[in-house]
Amino acid sequence: MAPSTPLFRPSAYFDRYERPSIAVAAAVVAVQALGTAVAMWLFLQRVVAHVDAPPEEKARVQGAVTGVILGIPVAIFVGWLLLAALLHLFVWFAGGQRTFGTTLAVTGEAEIAGVVMLPVTTVGLLSLLGQAPSDPAAFVEFFERAASFSSPVLLVSSLVGTLWKAAIQGYGLAVAHDLPVEKMLALTFGVGVLGFLVNLV
Repeated sequence: MAPSTPLFRPSAYFDRYERPSIAVAAAVVAVQALGTAVAMWLFLQRVVAHVDAPPEEKARVQGAVTGVILGIPVAIFVGWLLLAALLHLFVWFAGGQRTFGTTLAVTGEAEIAGVVMLPVTTVGLLSLLGQAPSDPAAFVEFFERAASFSSPVLLVSSLVGTLWKAAIQGYGLAVAHDLPVEKMLALTFGVGVLGFLVNLV
């Protein structure tokens, strides 16, 4: 029986005739985008409670990062498109015959690994609350640092999510485009690890 998600047997999953699906991919990315934004919003509310300032100042500080949170879903969707475009370029050079939409669908469906890791990421964010500053001037810097894997839990969850997604992408692209698995895994792991390292800078 074919698996219902690509989490553990991606080759068998993408071998189903109706996969990959751009509709499923868009839904998965939407859940990932919304879940990430909600996690960051909850973290923001908890951190603001630590700020020692009048209500007006707290509101100003909260407003300074609210725009960043609202931009998270947009950034995730744009990142999905850019990653798929990059992967498809290499797929095309490797002789893949199917369209960009196929690569876009595989890349989007692979984001389910990020959705699964989201609770761990949220725990990693909440573990930083003890470091939350009471000084409003340091709030924005702390929030930006928290969003860049500044705790061991966030670092590990990001790395695991990156490798998990790369494995799903590699097997999915190999099946969907009828290309060697080894080549596609080398591609997706290379791109994934490079992106992970860039995010650390």
